[in-house]
Amino acid sequence: MTQAKLEGLLKIDNESYNLLRVFHMMMELDNTQDVPLQSMAVFMYIASFQNCNKQNIEEHFKMSKASSSRITDYLSRYHRLGKAGLGLISKERDNKDKRKTSLKLTRKGKDLIEKIFGMLNEDIIDFEIEE
Repeated sequence: MTQAKLEGLLKIDNESYNLLRVFHMMMELDNTQDVPLQSMAVFMYIASFQNCNKQNIEEHFKMSKASSSRITDYLSRYHRLGKAGLGLISKERDNKDKRKTSLKLTRKGKDLIEKIFGMLNEDIIDFEIEE
């Protein structure tokens, strides 16, 4: 095996490990049930595209309005059926277009993103020091 192939495999392995660490971190948010993978993906989308709206989620993930509502409710303060949500995002009616719902990270959501990227940056720093 060449050095380039070995480095490529190690990079993939490190990225996979980091992804698993992110999943684990998010699953610890809800002790009553597992956090669905779709919810994690939607949260990361909202974090990546601040001030997006629910229609962006529906188009990007090719999901129904009902699914996007259910997931964004779960990520926000109030889950369906009056249960508490994760409190990671806020949902607000768009001032310019009342048919749209704007999605933003809450302080708790921003803290989680900072924790995730802090963890990922530690690995990058550790890797650079070992070289």
